[in-house]
Amino acid sequence: MNNTDADINDTWLVGLSVDIEGTEMMVHYLISATDLAHAEAGVLEMGRTWWPSLKREDDRHRWEYETGVVWFNSIILLDDVENAILRGLKFLDAWIISGTPESPVITDEYGDNWLNYTR
Repeated sequence: MNNTDADINDTWLVGLSVDIEGTEMMVHYLISATDLAHAEAGVLEMGRTWWPSLKREDDRHRWEYETGVVWFNSIILLDDVENAILRGLKFLDAWIISGTPESPVITDEYGDNWLNYTR
């Protein structure tokens, strides 16, 4: 992991539902952050920027777009063994949340910004 922030040491498994034209799928990924407030702020920012042109945000946990709808369903703190197993399987995207809860910065393990993936 190309993480230069030594304070980021907790990892959460995040679950979202994504509905595209009536087809719903579950999306899971790993979030590394200093604490739950940073992790949740990162997930909320990801929901707000999933696709361009956010039409509506409901209760900070549901985002409606022209393309579909995204719901934030779950966030579970992983212990070291769970984290190692899920990272070792290499099928989940892993994101690092830094910055502040008011202005989270979301990057992948190589330092690429979340917004580069969604635009």
